[in-house]
Amino acid sequence: MQLKNDLEGRKLLDDTVRAYYRKTGNRSIKHFLWSEDRGALASHFLLDKKHVLKISIGEDRGAYLTSIQLGIGPHYFGPADFWSYEDYRRFKIEADTWSIEFNLQLMDEFFGYKEYLPKYD
Repeated sequence: MQLKNDLEGRKLLDDTVRAYYRKTGNRSIKHFLWSEDRGALASHFLLDKKHVLKISIGEDRGAYLTSIQLGIGPHYFGPADFWSYEDYRRFKIEADTWSIEFNLQLMDEFFGYKEYLPKYD
């Protein structure tokens, strides 16, 4: 489902994040902040009481885009800053629920949560 850079889009983003963690082990995910930066709306989450994620929906030249960032100390960093170039390029920027779930799955891979990754035969 397509996300837009508005309150309805941010609500759908929040619901998508909660649903992803509920269906992949019913893990602890706490929403703790909404923010806005340069027109992009963001939701901030605490995963498993130890990882802080910021997921944003922005708009660039009429196209909606998403980003995911990891909180390290007092700052947020995109995948290019905390993972290899090859792995960073795997992240999606499309503003839809599938891309959000795909990016959360990549974060599980980064954190080493192999038990929550899909099993391929």
